Amino acid sequence: MKARKKIIAVSLGWLVLISGMVFALADASGIKGTSGLAGDLIQMGSVEKTRNSFVNGLDSKQRCTIIYASDGKTALAGNNEDSNNPFPIVWFQPAKDGKFGYMCFGFQSGWPRVEGLQWEGAVNEKGLFYDFATTDEVKVPRDPNKPDSWGLSGKMIMECSTVDEAIKLFSEYNFKDGVWKGHYLIGDRFGNSAIIEPLAVIRRDRKYQIATNFLQSKTDPETSTDSRYRLASKLFEQSDTISVDLFRRILDDTHMEEYNGSFTATLYSYIHDLAKGDVYIYNFHNYDNVVKLSIHDELKKGRHTYLISSLFPYETHAARQFKNTRVAYMLYEKAVQNGVSGEDGAIAFYRDVNSQEDTLTKYSLGEEHLNAVGYALLRQNKVNEAIELFTFMVEEFPQSANAWDSRGEAYMKAGSKELAIENYKKSLELNPDNGNAKKMLEQLQK
Repeated sequence: MKARKKIIAVSLGWLVLISGMVFALADASGIKGTSGLAGDLIQMGSVEKTRNSFVNGLDSKQRCTIIYASDGKTALAGNNEDSNNPFPIVWFQPAKDGKFGYMCFGFQSGWPRVEGLQWEGAVNEKGLFYDFATTDEVKVPRDPNKPDSWGLSGKMIMECSTVDEAIKLFSEYNFKDGVWKGHYLIGDRFGNSAIIEPLAVIRRDRKYQIATNFLQSKTDPETSTDSRYRLASKLFEQSDTISVDLFRRILDDTHMEEYNGSFTATLYSYIHDLAKGDVYIYNFHNYDNVVKLSIHDELKKGRHTYLISSLFPYETHAARQFKNTRVAYMLYEKAVQNGVSGEDGAIAFYRDVNSQEDTLTKYSLGEEHLNAVGYALLRQNKVNEAIELFTFMVEEFPQSANAWDSRGEAYMKAGSKELAIENYKKSLELNPDNGNAKKMLEQLQK
């Protein structure tokens, strides 16, 4: 049965329905609504062109705002993490084998399967911090006299305690495959910071330093049109002091709520007090609620991980909406890009998600998700795929009148009149008050 829809965003040639979704179940008067996903899935003409940056990491369309400032007494660092992965985590690794202990923000790679940890930013017990923001791609010539490294950020946070040490480390290695797609803002508790770019190092020349998504060696920050950079810079210039409150205001004023085709928003923000070892964490751009942790106290607990949302007493409605819509969209992506069945198709993804046990990022997909994706496929005239998905839904929920009703509509759209009648009859048998099934049968049996 179809869902009611409210159109609230148009982006990149797709129509994204992300608000007011109600999944339909039949009653005597026609359609009965029950709460389901945060937003309707879509009429998407170009989903095949969309990369799954949830799995592959941030791409150049996504944004982050990284800030650092010091007044000689206080050294603070902060970041807005703008992404489309609805399950950000923070983990703690105590010192081991001569390496420094650290805390790291990031994601679980390959979700829902556990394939590793995706680092985004970190701070170590010595007060050295870094975070990373994407930029245009830059190819760096390989120096045959230097070894290659595929993990310089991790090596830096485990072995360096100052900005100078980190810069020296980066100068001694070839970076990955010679292709950079971003830059690092690093800072230490002594009041030093720098931006490490592919072909340049830019040291702080004022009380603050900001990194967004342009290379400052190529574009003068003073003439940049980047609105987040300009706003953050203005707020720093207007303030006489460096404080957590100032950082919170800057992160609040530069956060993202841009629910577009990539479902990107500020998922978490943090502020490090590098001298004290304290970190202030904010979930899903809610700057009224904060969790304060001590890296030193956390490292004493041994290696452990938190789902960031679990640190807070409750999750906001907007955060839940975003998570539900994003996961449903991933299911749709799987159906379009890899097919409904098959090793990496929509059904396999559905089963992978629901088979998670005792994991931080456990999530359950249900009938409403399958129903929404099935109708999204129908709207794209992918009728056979919709029938395949609705068939799986019927198998998973054989006592659901809604599941049979939905497959009946897909068969009707395919021109399979007898199968449509059969499914509508079954839906009516399960729910004699299904007004939609009665109406469709009247039309089909004329």
